[in-house]
Amino acid sequence: MLGYVYRGKGDFALEEREKPVIRDPKDAIVKVSLASICTSDLHIKHGSVPRAVPGIIVGHEMVGIVEETGSQVCRVKAGDRVTVNVETWCGECFFCQHGYVNNCTDPQGGWALGCRIDGGQAE
Repeated sequence: MLGYVYRGKGDFALEEREKPVIRDPKDAIVKVSLASICTSDLHIKHGSVPRAVPGIIVGHEMVGIVEETGSQVCRVKAGDRVTVNVETWCGECFFCQHGYVNNCTDPQGGWALGCRIDGGQAE
């Protein structure tokens, strides 16, 4: 699949990537139908997001259809149309329990999608 990849400050490229696989029981794979550029993507482009990982597919503004879910996903199933949230969260730490999911203490929590884990500017 093609993805729009952040290579470093000011450097992006369309690259061929393997189709994603479920890595965690809380994962879901979504086939993107529509995506949008967010100001956060521009901040990454300009080097203003030090947590952004070179080699990551950017993008967190998207809708699509669920293709596959991990064993612990219970609210959506394959075939469901979804809007994808920029935040990823564990639901268990102090911050998640109090509604501050951007500060989730999970290693993949907070603003990770399109910053530290592959995002939606892809097929």
